[in-house]
Amino acid sequence: MSVFSRVFRILRANLSPGKDRDLFDDQDFQNIFTNGRGARDRSSQSGEAPKAPKRDPELSRYYANLEVPYGSDLETVRKAWKTLLRKYHPDLHSGDPDKARVANELVQGLNHAYEQLEKRLK
Repeated sequence: MSVFSRVFRILRANLSPGKDRDLFDDQDFQNIFTNGRGARDRSSQSGEAPKAPKRDPELSRYYANLEVPYGSDLETVRKAWKTLLRKYHPDLHSGDPDKARVANELVQGLNHAYEQLEKRLK
């Protein structure tokens, strides 16, 4: 993936934060593994629609920036952060000044997202 396609994916994630909703929450997975029923079956029994998990749009952007699912644990966030830093480090793009500038901005955004998620997940 090129640096510019990465910028496009980040912009797309920031402009439409509500599009990446989870279909199931943790309780649904528990129900599926214990009795084979998910949210749809549970809602039909009680007569009410399933509730979407409450999401913080700011946290959604940080998770999208690090390309991990919403609600991932700190270890997963750290692995993704290190992987993306290795991939987009400005020293790797030092031949082209424009790419180096964009890579520097990407790394700053990755660092900021990781710092904020680290604060909230500890």
